[in-house]
Amino acid sequence: MGVLDGLFGTTNDESDGANTTGERKYAVLLNAGPDRTPVAGNGFNYALEFDDAGYDVQLFLDGKATKWPAAFAADPDRPFNRDWEQVRERGLLAGACGYCANAFDAAEACEDSGIDLLSDATEHAPAVARLAEEGYEMVTVG
Repeated sequence: MGVLDGLFGTTNDESDGANTTGERKYAVLLNAGPDRTPVAGNGFNYALEFDDAGYDVQLFLDGKATKWPAAFAADPDRPFNRDWEQVRERGLLAGACGYCANAFDAAEACEDSGIDLLSDATEHAPAVARLAEEGYEMVTVG
């Protein structure tokens, strides 16, 4: 049993192997930057575990987490690079806060890495109220 199964209940119907996640959706709001690698690693892992269990999950880079694209580009051997690549390959990375990316001088690195900025330099993103209205439960890491 994984951590998420312990917190949110078993995700698979053992009678026929069908996924029983229903309409539950999760937004992982990652705020931990490269200076807090183990904490950020948890965020990457949570997104992957939700996805493995069949949930709709999106990972958002917020605050210092907007520095991750530059950190992985500069050192692909950093811890959790494999998880980062899995998050990207599976399409779980929703994007980065444009306000925070600009504040932490990370906007260009995000764009160079193909990561969408979800706002401009004057507005914060994601809009958590909108995510809640769309049925997402928020998991904040960092």
